[in-house]
Amino acid sequence: MTTAVNTGPKSRINPDDHRFVRLITIGVAFAGLVAFAISFVALMEVASWLGLPSWMHWAVPAFIDTAILVYAGSILIHKTRGEKTWQSWALLAAFTGLSVIANVAHALSYGDAQAGSWQGIIGAVIAGMVPFAVFAATEQLSRVAVEDPISRRREKQAEAEWLAEQAERERKQLEVEAEREAARQDAELAREQHATNLEVVRAQRDALATRAAHAAEEGEQFALPRTPWLTSVPDPETAEPVKPTAPADEKPKTTPSDIDALVHFITERTAEGQDTSGADLAGQFGFSDKTGRRRLAALRESHPHIFVGGTDA
Repeated sequence: MTTAVNTGPKSRINPDDHRFVRLITIGVAFAGLVAFAISFVALMEVASWLGLPSWMHWAVPAFIDTAILVYAGSILIHKTRGEKTWQSWALLAAFTGLSVIANVAHALSYGDAQAGSWQGIIGAVIAGMVPFAVFAATEQLSRVAVEDPISRRREKQAEAEWLAEQAERERKQLEVEAEREAARQDAELAREQHATNLEVVRAQRDALATRAAHAAEEGEQFALPRTPWLTSVPDPETAEPVKPTAPADEKPKTTPSDIDALVHFITERTAEGQDTSGADLAGQFGFSDKTGRRRLAALRESHPHIFVGGTDA
């Protein structure tokens, strides 16, 4: 059973898509601009209540509604810096309330509202919502168009972690590739060394064959030289015969010359007034103490006269 995988475009909107964010930003800015224009026109007529000349009527809406935009933006700046925002909120509330009062008063000054009709009341409510629309547009525009500092830090942290993981993967990949390259070079060197050894062996074999052929033509005998790999094999003619080892319990035989040397050594020590022990014989002639004591006992039986003048040690 196979499962079909849909690789086409997704039906859902990605909220982080730059095109979607740009579209929402344009819409919010347009709504805020329209609300600002409505409030601006209404406040220009309210400016005549202040007794200002007509060429200064624009200053009243610019003074009130521009303050709403400025203080809404300052709240975002203070929030991004981690500073206190209550002062900006207080100023924003004051100018927003002032704009609401001015817009409602302007709407109630018309004839329908003065007559107490419901149309005038609805118009006054809508006029009072216009400053809130300006504030809401500014606030939403700051949230959509400006990146939140906490989200930005999280994104940077996630990006740094991803880069670290990517660097670690690349480092491990480079190590694996280096090990593979080293193994490949070692194998290549081994193959080249093997090929070189084969060429040397072939060259030596060809040279020996050529020399043997020349020797055969001249009627001479040609002895093949020993190759390095046969140096450990002894020749039958030069190999030393293996001497049979004597049994462990067999006593070593003493020759006449050895006996004479022992007799001479003991006689000199007896003449000097020194006693002779098996250790003295072992130290003089290089055999063990046990052998020295055994030979000393044998000499006492066969040559007792050499011990005259001394006592047994």
